[in-house]
Amino acid sequence: MSKPSVGFIGFGAMGEPMCGHILSAGFSVFGCANRNREPIDRLKSDGLIEKASPFEVGAECDILLTVVWDESQNDVVLRGETGALSTLKPGSTIIVMSTISPDYCVALAQEAKEIGINVLDCPISGMVAGAKAGTLSLMVGGDESVIERCRPVLETMGTVMHCGGIGTGQAVKLGNNAIVLGCYSLIQEVRDTVAAAGVDLETFMSILNNSTGRSFVSENFPMPQSRQPLRTMPEKDISRCLGVAKTHNVSMPMLTACYESGT
Repeated sequence: MSKPSVGFIGFGAMGEPMCGHILSAGFSVFGCANRNREPIDRLKSDGLIEKASPFEVGAECDILLTVVWDESQNDVVLRGETGALSTLKPGSTIIVMSTISPDYCVALAQEAKEIGINVLDCPISGMVAGAKAGTLSLMVGGDESVIERCRPVLETMGTVMHCGGIGTGQAVKLGNNAIVLGCYSLIQEVRDTVAAAGVDLETFMSILNNSTGRSFVSENFPMPQSRQPLRTMPEKDISRCLGVAKTHNVSMPMLTACYESGT
């Protein structure tokens, strides 16, 4: 059975190595420049086939991955004047790997279904290091049979985790980001408190990371400057998590306090 052709749009710090893994696995990959063409030039030496626009990428691929920033950028890539949605073949699949609203993914799936196209939402976790190592967590929402058809492509980038129906991948990722933000904020507060009590902070962190309070956040504290909350989980992610809670009448007072304080 021949391998599906892959379209890839969004060659940022994570997207570039993700695409590299797909190429290394022997898939034909088509892409176009979105914001920066330098990654395109690097990946072309590994076999990436450059096209002029998402419109042209869509015409070539069975599976289209979008790894762009937000809903508006996905709209440009998919629904814009040179968007891919109008050229994708019936039976093809869009995999939205941005961290965005679950409602956006549900609406896109309903729209795409009318023209015979499948949609999966598949936000990712693992930061740039995970993208480079091919060890990302891929939180996938959508039909299980569609996921299985796409699994060979997805598994080049990390571990596939089926969360449920369309939109649930986004809900899980937003929840993950909310927990990281809460942990980071709490660690900052506790560090201030124990320091005021006369505890050396290096001693405190060493003991914490050998005790029951340890977490990914504590073990990597402080996070790299460019990835600190609300930069690690951009403000858009936290506001979307609160939006999901509001939609379902769930109270999130701790996350709301973190969000409003900007810590």
